[in-house]
Amino acid sequence: MEKPWYKQFWPWFLMCIPFSVVIAMIITLSVASNYGDNPMVVDNYYKKGRGINAQVEKVQEAQRRGISFRFKQQGQTLILAYETGAPKELTALNVRFYHTTLADKDFSLVLTADAEGLFRGELPAEVAEQDGKWTVTITPFDDSWRLSQQLQLPSYRELVLEPLTYGV
Repeated sequence: MEKPWYKQFWPWFLMCIPFSVVIAMIITLSVASNYGDNPMVVDNYYKKGRGINAQVEKVQEAQRRGISFRFKQQGQTLILAYETGAPKELTALNVRFYHTTLADKDFSLVLTADAEGLFRGELPAEVAEQDGKWTVTITPFDDSWRLSQQLQLPSYRELVLEPLTYGV
């Protein structure tokens, strides 16, 4: 006499395969729901693209004006000076520092020129002392052009920052 189907191995084995897929799907959905929306997916991609184009146009404006800066760090003191393309009247500069991986470390400075035409500012202590890769963005107060470049801080030598269109 043959055993009934529910006492045999193969029917249960074949039923376990789809059942395990259902369990895996439930686990995946529960993990995905805990993390919420993906910030890399943008709803208004058209507006984002136009914003990127506007930034590129500002970098191209800095290139047309031939603007470049000398960047020097002395301890916590940051010194910026026009290498080329200095305007007749020096306006305040917005200098933003974006950390490559940690957004909570981002900060900005507003620098004005002294009598020698140098823009000086104080870096936060953790930036001046700890190694890190930063994107520095310099814009004038009227936001008519933009210069952005990556550099390693702390910097032990004088650097020349130029407007580059990649990485905008």
